[in-house]
Amino acid sequence: MMEKILTLLVGLLIALGGWSLSRTFELSTGQAVLQNKVEKLEMQITLMEGKMDEMFDMDEEIMDQHKKLFEKLEQGSTGYNYN
Repeated sequence: MMEKILTLLVGLLIALGGWSLSRTFELSTGQAVLQNKVEKLEMQITLMEGKMDEMFDMDEEIMDQHKKLFEKLEQGSTGYNYN
């Protein structure tokens, strides 16, 4: 009777060990997938920030061009009459 109980306990321990190992593997795989997604998102954010900086620079350049244009128009040195 004692041998049956010991066999049952050993079987139970082996089953729990197997379950624990498979769960650990599943969690580590999930973590690796999530880390990969986070790295991709970080790269996209970096690229987007670079594009935003370029757009801000272009906006500043356009505003400067408009400012210069309006200054010229106010001076009336273009030879054109917009009134």
